[in-house]
Amino acid sequence: MTVSVVIRTKDKEKYFDTLLNNLARQTFRVSEIVVADNFSSKEKLQDLTADLREIKRKYFKDRRIKLFPFSDGEFSHAYSTNFAVNLTENELVCITNGHSLPTSLSWLERGLKHFKDPQVAGVSGFFIPHEEGTVFGRFDATLYYVSQKVSAHPVWCSTINCIIRKSLWKEYPFDENLPSMIPETKEYGSEDYDWSREMAARGFRIVIDPMFTVFHSHCESINELTRNLKNYFVYRKLQQQLNSFSRPRHSTSRVLDAKDIESRTMDVS
Repeated sequence: MTVSVVIRTKDKEKYFDTLLNNLARQTFRVSEIVVADNFSSKEKLQDLTADLREIKRKYFKDRRIKLFPFSDGEFSHAYSTNFAVNLTENELVCITNGHSLPTSLSWLERGLKHFKDPQVAGVSGFFIPHEEGTVFGRFDATLYYVSQKVSAHPVWCSTINCIIRKSLWKEYPFDENLPSMIPETKEYGSEDYDWSREMAARGFRIVIDPMFTVFHSHCESINELTRNLKNYFVYRKLQQQLNSFSRPRHSTSRVLDAKDIESRTMDVS
């Protein structure tokens, strides 16, 4: 069993180096890393590239690190994730982001064990606040954690923290056409929830493992906390709309037919 790790980030985020250090020390060995960087400037991209070279030298000498940079004009939640997953070489793909941290060094091992069952399409866990976060960030993440626990059916793979089967992703990539059906998904995403519902409709299982959990919070002010409280209700509404879709169905991605995959990807060395 081998695993690729996709990290979605905007420039070099606060916990980025710590995340890579953590991945290098996991009890299950990471085979490769693909970084999808929504860069804000050429200078920021150069900084991240230099940082990745140093990280590879320190922790991943014999393993591949790929970098896919893209601008704000290209960004969509589904597109950026699809492009990065398409670059991976393994059947099992772990997806996280640059401001999340695994809660233990056995995080990957814990998530991967569920794939011994061929009916498991994906594994996800919970998010808890960073230990050194602000009071607003800790309350925000704690509230979201509680909302996950009390949800009647929290069985969906969040791309903040999940592992999926690439073969099933190829059959149903994250739907880049969702905003044409539900406009709010352009801002709020939910393509991961849609993917999970589709897998369930096709007879596969999504596993939620409380031990496969990450630290994740970035709410630094009362205004952000207020905004996020509002967002929770928006996400609930989006999930209800996605639940109403007739399934199984088809998804749309321009990535699978893209001709510029290799030319747009940097091999960090």
